[in-house]
Amino acid sequence: MTPIHPGPGAGPAAPDTRGELVAELSSFTAFRDRVDELLRGLGASPAAPGKLGADPLGRGRLGGGRGSWAEADALHGAYRGVIDELERLSTLLSDSIEGLGIAVLASHQGYERVDVDVRDRALAIRRHTNGHPAAKPAAL
Repeated sequence: MTPIHPGPGAGPAAPDTRGELVAELSSFTAFRDRVDELLRGLGASPAAPGKLGADPLGRGRLGGGRGSWAEADALHGAYRGVIDELERLSTLLSDSIEGLGIAVLASHQGYERVDVDVRDRALAIRRHTNGHPAAKPAAL
C-alpha cells in the first residue's frame, strides 16, 4: 500500500499515483466513519460494556433459596459466568473497534503525526486486548 504521507526525505508521489491516493483516502475515511458508527451503536446498546449485568438475575428469583435446590444454584452460577464473559467480550469488541479506528487514522496520517494521547490509548488497548484469554498477542 502506498503511504498517504511519505516520511521525511521521501519525494512527492508520482503524478500517476495521485488519483490512487485520493481514492485510498476516501476509502479510509468511509471505513473510519463506519467504525465510529459501530462504536457509537455498541455504546448505546444493551450490549455495551457495563450494561450487560445492569439488571442481574438474582439467585432468589430461581426459587429454592439457601442452597436447598442445587440445580437452581448451578443455573445461577452458569448465568453469572455467562454474563461476566459477555461483559469481558463486549469490552474486548469495543476496544478492538476503537483500536481499528486508531489504526485507520495512523495509516492515513502516519503514526508520527497521531496525537500522543491517541497513541497512548492505542497502546492501552493493545495491552488490554492482549491480556484477554481470547486474544493472541500481536507481533510488532
